[in-house]
Amino acid sequence: MVRILIAISILFSTTAGYGQEARLRLLLAGDSTVQDADHRTTPDWGWGQVLPRFFDDGVEVVNLARGGRSTRSFIDEGRWDELLSLTRPGDFVFIQFGHNDPKEGERFSSPADYGRNLARFVADIRAKGATPVLFTPVSRRRFDSEGNLEFTHGDYPGVVHDVAESSGTLLIDLTTKTRRLLMEHGPEGSKRIFLHFGPGEDSRRPEGLEDNTHFSEYGAMRVAGIVVREVMSLGLSPLCEHIAEVPVP
Repeated sequence: MVRILIAISILFSTTAGYGQEARLRLLLAGDSTVQDADHRTTPDWGWGQVLPRFFDDGVEVVNLARGGRSTRSFIDEGRWDELLSLTRPGDFVFIQFGHNDPKEGERFSSPADYGRNLARFVADIRAKGATPVLFTPVSRRRFDSEGNLEFTHGDYPGVVHDVAESSGTLLIDLTTKTRRLLMEHGPEGSKRIFLHFGPGEDSRRPEGLEDNTHFSEYGAMRVAGIVVREVMSLGLSPLCEHIAEVPVP
């Protein structure tokens, strides 16, 4: 009887483990616009934080994005090595940087270094038997006096295009897609996508906030919806087969 119980226990453990391992995984690398924000201290949302809402239980989203990171600091802090240690054959890895790479100091990556870092990410993920997908950075909300949306990332989105083309890597152009989203909402309506509220409206920012970089929950959902529609457009199988909710354009 004891041997039978042990055998049943081993079989159950093996089967349970197999079920977890068989689950399709999507790993995210990026900055604050992607990360899982702690809402005990901040009102912003990353698009990666709401991405699981669009998939069924067959997909596990592992969000390793962190606020303030560039390609350089993500490597220097060991976060890229951590991601690689978790990456398995068959995984998808979405990579979006570019907000912080142009900033002076320890995070700075020149466009050339930014490109080399992205190329390294692609090669490392492929060596793991996983599929990398490169993203251009999401647009900031910056309209000029005539209501035209300004470009805020310089040469960096173009570098992502170049790396994707030269390495044959899948690309999702969030810069262009989110620019379109912001222009559709207009200078006033696009405030809803980001964090705009007055004094006393949110205890986490009692002084009020006008933030044109980080997303509200609505904004994060709209950007995640863009990502999901692009996954469908690219036919990323089997990932696209686990989409539980098709986002409205």
